[in-house]
Amino acid sequence: MILNLRAAALATITALGLSLGALADTPPAPAEATVPHWKQDPDRIWSADGADAGHGADFYSFSRMIQSSGGAGPITILNCQANSKGQNSLSLGFQIDPENTYEDAPDHSLRILTASGILTVGGKKQAERFRYHPDSTKIIPFDPAVPRRIFNAVVKGEEVTLKFQGKTYDLNLPGKDKVFVSFAKTCPITNGGKFDMSIFD
Repeated sequence: MILNLRAAALATITALGLSLGALADTPPAPAEATVPHWKQDPDRIWSADGADAGHGADFYSFSRMIQSSGGAGPITILNCQANSKGQNSLSLGFQIDPENTYEDAPDHSLRILTASGILTVGGKKQAERFRYHPDSTKIIPFDPAVPRRIFNAVVKGEEVTLKFQGKTYDLNLPGKDKVFVSFAKTCPITNGGKFDMSIFD
């Protein structure tokens, strides 16, 4: 099935929003509250089935999501998805306002806009287009290369800034802590294509 642009945006915003609500009930330890670090959402596995009632699922999908925490600026969210058909993806979102409470009572009739911004990674500036959800302040880049650029920035320890709606934010990305390393080793996009399919058994 081919999704239209708005439907795809809704799916991406919803997927990247899951981590924030799930982690909101777990207060950080005092040391973590001030030191930038990565938090991991519980892994998700789900099945997709067609209209062939009585048969097995068409495919299974796995998702692991991490988000930056402990900084004063926007939240960076990385999401890796892999399915039993061998299709994998790495996606990225930013929540501009880290204090936004939209996830406490989300409205499923989402209003999605298109907005422009400038990402500077390791001193290299590049204009980007984003899907923008004003209610949650989340933005999702259109360019599928951006998630890998941000992932690599963490690996290399590069500084990343985001200029959005006239304001420049230092993303203050956490380093390669154990949560990030576990994410990198699990995701087929970042580990050379390896994935343990037995997870779907």
